[in-house]
Amino acid sequence: MLCSGCLTCSGSAKNCLSCGFSAYGFHLYLYNNTCLLNCPNGFWANSVGNTCDSCTQGCLTCTGVGLTNCLTCDNVTGTPYLKEIGATICGTTCPDRQFISASYPNECQPCASNCITCSGTANNCTSSNCSINYYYLNNSCLTQCPNQYFPNFSLRQCQLCAPGCALCFSSGVSSCTQCMNSGGTDYFLQYAVENTCATTCNAGEFKDTAHLKCKACNSACQTCTSLTVCQSCQSVNGVAYFLSGTTCTISCPSTHYG
Repeated sequence: MLCSGCLTCSGSAKNCLSCGFSAYGFHLYLYNNTCLLNCPNGFWANSVGNTCDSCTQGCLTCTGVGLTNCLTCDNVTGTPYLKEIGATICGTTCPDRQFISASYPNECQPCASNCITCSGTANNCTSSNCSINYYYLNNSCLTQCPNQYFPNFSLRQCQLCAPGCALCFSSGVSSCTQCMNSGGTDYFLQYAVENTCATTCNAGEFKDTAHLKCKACNSACQTCTSLTVCQSCQSVNGVAYFLSGTTCTISCPSTHYG
């Protein structure tokens, strides 16, 4: 009996047991007792025995056994397998910098370049460890932290400034460069204590409410409410000053004594 397209056959000419080559010299592969040029989905062409061998579960198409030889991925008992970008690997999760997208059920999609990991969309960062020169805050990786936060360079995170700080360069009350109103309370950048925000100013200083800074009183003023409004006076270089209205003067006006 002459086999039809088979290397060997049994019972009938089309019931192939093994395959060889086509008339043009291409491998033919045995699948369900038929010799094919190309194996169907779920099988790969094994040229050693000229057979269509099953892909590993999770691979829709493959070039060999195992989940590391997949070309496309498939679902297994309701679990979607996902192909990693730039690799022939199917798995149930995506690696760093890739995410599972509902629009592409069996393919990992790339996260935005600033995210180490993301979820749902490329820009929805989920890892607090962002790419270099980016800082994590509220599911975003930012090039610059907003007011009330400072960039932690080692952790690549935006972290909160101390209460009352609008701008800061580190944690703690002595790392502020600009103060703010917090919870209805004004904080003032201290004049004598560098980079510190507090609710009060030291003796010899007044509150500049427009800029939320403590500023030095006039040298003759011991206490003041502005640069020109003194409340009490002090001696300067051994010279006593006296309060006259809102001004500190060396000598009292007529009808007054010091």
